[in-house]
Amino acid sequence: MCAGKIPFYFGRAKYNELNTPMKEYYWPTGSAYLVKHGEAKLVMESLPNFLIIGAAKSGTTSLADYLNQHPDVFIPPFKEPNYFALDQEDLYPPGPVDPRIAFRLLYSRSIVDYDSYQSVYAEAPERKATGDASVRYLYYPHASERIKEHIPNARLVIMLREPVARLYSHYCMNVQYQLEPLALLPALDAEEERKENKWGWDWHYKSVSMYSEQIARYYEKFDREQIKVFLYDDFVNNPLSVYSEICQHIGVDNNFMPDMSARGKVAIRPRNLMVGRLLYWPNPFKTVLRKALTPSAFISVFNFIERKNFIPAPKIDQSQWRSLTTLFKDDVIQLEEVLGRQIPWYR
Repeated sequence: MCAGKIPFYFGRAKYNELNTPMKEYYWPTGSAYLVKHGEAKLVMESLPNFLIIGAAKSGTTSLADYLNQHPDVFIPPFKEPNYFALDQEDLYPPGPVDPRIAFRLLYSRSIVDYDSYQSVYAEAPERKATGDASVRYLYYPHASERIKEHIPNARLVIMLREPVARLYSHYCMNVQYQLEPLALLPALDAEEERKENKWGWDWHYKSVSMYSEQIARYYEKFDREQIKVFLYDDFVNNPLSVYSEICQHIGVDNNFMPDMSARGKVAIRPRNLMVGRLLYWPNPFKTVLRKALTPSAFISVFNFIERKNFIPAPKIDQSQWRSLTTLFKDDVIQLEEVLGRQIPWYR
């Protein structure tokens, strides 16, 4: 992992990187000190004891929010520190937009050095279960090795969504942020070439949905009892049951009932591309607006414009869905062998 001073943000970035003003922190690397608004204090090494490792677009944000309501659980208020997946050079990936834009939208909350990562948990309130929810961990081959090296007794949680639904949700998110210039099928056709050109994980739509090898890597390195695999549909249909099982897995009271009334993320698309870009990409308009308004007023204005400018993304065409399922049927069969259970997706 790399060294050097990096900016780090709780929630979204403070200065025109994303869309919500939050407090800015600086984590010094190569030392055991946490610097927060100019005040340095010595911190003891600390690491999470459970991780939500994937898959992307499979309900993990809602799961992390529900777990954070538990009095015995701490997950950082920023999701996806990505420490065990990313190195410094991964933060500015090649792709269809300027790598600096991709960093602002996708990677600005990532942590790439050990001292900074452990400082997050050293500063956390005391809880029985401290977690890291970073969905890149399931996909990146070296992540399992790094987790095993640093947290060999970690409890791991995996949520899997039907592969085509996951792929389409992933694609729609990139369209929302104007990070994907192609229609769905051309983007899928271009995936291997994009991977050869070192485009980031965020454009590996098909590959991220190939679960069997990803999960097998973790079974090779961890005892099976350390890993719990859930299906997204079960979480949607019986959220309290899945939540209770996860609480039991990470060692906290499984009778606690969180507020699950908040809706999860819904795929959306901009009516006007320019307005969408003004909302999400760094630009002088946002900088001026942020300086002119209080943080709460800025958030209100941002949310109002977003509501007016965005509409739900269209559902994937059923014939297209059926065609795409053929890409994953063999992998689902292999996944069943890895898990030792049937998966109902294509039966």
